[in-house]
Amino acid sequence: MYPVQKILLKRLLGEHEKYMLVADDIRRSEAGDRGEDRLVAKLDELRLSGNLQVFSDVGLVLEDWKVQIDCLIVSDRCCMVIESKNMSGNLYFKEEEFYKEVDGTETPFPNPYFQLTRNIRFMKEFLRNVCPTMKVTGAVIITAKSSRIRQKPSHYPIFKLESMMEKIYQMHSNGLSEPVSLVKFVEITSHIEKNLSPYIMPPLCEYYRISPRDLVRGVECPKCGTFGMLRHYSTWKCRSCGKNDRNAHKVAIREFYLLISSQMTVKDFRHFCLVESPYTASRLLNNFESLEGHGNGRKRYFVWKQ
Repeated sequence: MYPVQKILLKRLLGEHEKYMLVADDIRRSEAGDRGEDRLVAKLDELRLSGNLQVFSDVGLVLEDWKVQIDCLIVSDRCCMVIESKNMSGNLYFKEEEFYKEVDGTETPFPNPYFQLTRNIRFMKEFLRNVCPTMKVTGAVIITAKSSRIRQKPSHYPIFKLESMMEKIYQMHSNGLSEPVSLVKFVEITSHIEKNLSPYIMPPLCEYYRISPRDLVRGVECPKCGTFGMLRHYSTWKCRSCGKNDRNAHKVAIREFYLLISSQMTVKDFRHFCLVESPYTASRLLNNFESLEGHGNGRKRYFVWKQ
């Protein structure tokens, strides 16, 4: 997965005060993706008796309550919420505190226990009208190969990846004494599938509280990466390497939606992509198949088709 923050990072002007914050988020995102990949690969070995379905990267909504669950394992005896953390170093869990220690330096982090309990509570409520008797449980799995859990909590489950399978078998065995029927199992999994709601991140300038004025404007050359390609007749031409590309503006338009706003006007497009002609800007937006136009005249704006 390509972290969307990389798009923001390449357009930040100079030594921006938020540069390192965004860079750190990219590293955490990439580490988290690697950890989830290892977790999902490990789950391929899972062989439980009875019916089973595994959901990865689960987004669910219940009225105004939204959750994002790394992995959801649904069997005919229980529903297991799995939260993965790809953290290396020496890890310490003390009651409500959680921190890691590297070279004698302690760095505190949000305790994954609270995320786990919140998501378990959500799933109990989510399944209430479908199967109120279904047992919901879960665990935090540390996926980093180089991690060491130096102090483990006594009252909630945190395990390393290599012991995960055994813990899942235990949770399954401690589930309902009698499994639900195939019809009920299908009803449960269908209810989850029908309500999946992928997380939609707000525009990154809004998320990081960065002014759009702090971004490098212009269309990026797909060959050398220079910003500010010139619109020349029916194509874009790079001032640096001479590369021509008819569709280079389409990438810049997508970046505008990811970085700045969910709506784009002709004026926005001209400003962000450095296009002088209103006619050219209007034509390019109206002819872009990924956009949906609304309104007329100066009030016309475009949104990205979902």
